[in-house]
Amino acid sequence: MATLAENEEIGLAIVGCGQIVTHHCKALGAVGNIRIKALCDPSQKRRDIIRQICQDENLLSNEAVQECNSLEHLLKNYQEISDQCQVVFIAVPHDLHVSIATTALDAGKHVVLEKPLAPSLKSCHELQKTSLKSQGMLIVAEQSPYWQEIKKAKECIEMGKIGDLVSAASYYYESMRDNVTSGLDADGGLGWRCSLDRCGGGIVIDGGLHWMRPLRELCGDVLSVVGVTQNCEPGLGLEGETLAHALFKIRNKHADGKELLATFSANMMHTAPMCHDDAPYFRLTGTKGEIIVPGTGLNPDGGGGLRIYDDENPKGKDLFPKGRQGGFFLGFQGLWHSVIKNLRKNDRAKAQRSVRDAAADVALAMAIYKSSKSGQWEKCELFDN
Repeated sequence: MATLAENEEIGLAIVGCGQIVTHHCKALGAVGNIRIKALCDPSQKRRDIIRQICQDENLLSNEAVQECNSLEHLLKNYQEISDQCQVVFIAVPHDLHVSIATTALDAGKHVVLEKPLAPSLKSCHELQKTSLKSQGMLIVAEQSPYWQEIKKAKECIEMGKIGDLVSAASYYYESMRDNVTSGLDADGGLGWRCSLDRCGGGIVIDGGLHWMRPLRELCGDVLSVVGVTQNCEPGLGLEGETLAHALFKIRNKHADGKELLATFSANMMHTAPMCHDDAPYFRLTGTKGEIIVPGTGLNPDGGGGLRIYDDENPKGKDLFPKGRQGGFFLGFQGLWHSVIKNLRKNDRAKAQRSVRDAAADVALAMAIYKSSKSGQWEKCELFDN
């Protein structure tokens, strides 16, 4: 597949028109020079919602967007439209990631795939091998490294603003009552997310991945894990866990590989409000200070931010303006700016790094699940082949 020219318009097919795609479409509207050529989803209602958002964001060409029940339907029956789609963005249930991404890669398309890479290490490895042989690139759409808060925290740590990093903690809480990203569906349930076979687990491999990746970005590779999981919200109908707590032994990349401990907590609540808005998402403690990422990044009216505590600012100093809009959601824009830049440069090495990082996320989730059963520390099985 030829490299995309700097100013060339990029044709995109969206496969899967669920809730998360609404945020991606708004980010794509801000990136520019992208046209949605096809929407693939078996639900007309979901396609209607995404088509309207694409129209609002000026993502549609003058001609009508092609709608199909599946990617296979698009490739088989609409060759002209398919040829205009250099990129396929896939946002479907986890168990469909390997089959649909493989179909797109085999068709010579570049693929941007929602996290997780796949719901098991075996399927991650399978898709990774497929991507290495494919003409098109596979890029995993994990936006948390592009949160402005995480990038700023990383910069502060690398500049020694809080001294040597001693410990870290992440806190992820998801409310099904009023979560603006993934609330209850029209039937009062969580659909495919309830199934272990389809999702691969519960809150850890679902939203929890967004809070584990920043720990790795900020601190280093996770060596081993001890954790517990439990289903504390039977009313949600999940087969997987709604609660998880874990300790990570991390190879501190800022201190010659010395180990540090990090904590990870995740909780999915049925009727509680977004109580984490008054608690930190991340806490990073060093020998000279501390960095806090306040838990307001999911507020659609503004929020997010980063606060540093040190000798000069014993009561804390905000490094982003209060009330700014964005927080968590700005990560989608950063992600797509990076993806488009990657596609135009045909940077296969960077694309493969995104795949390896996504596989490491799944490996970490699986280590938590294994430890919860064994009651012991478990190694985080990473692979690079």
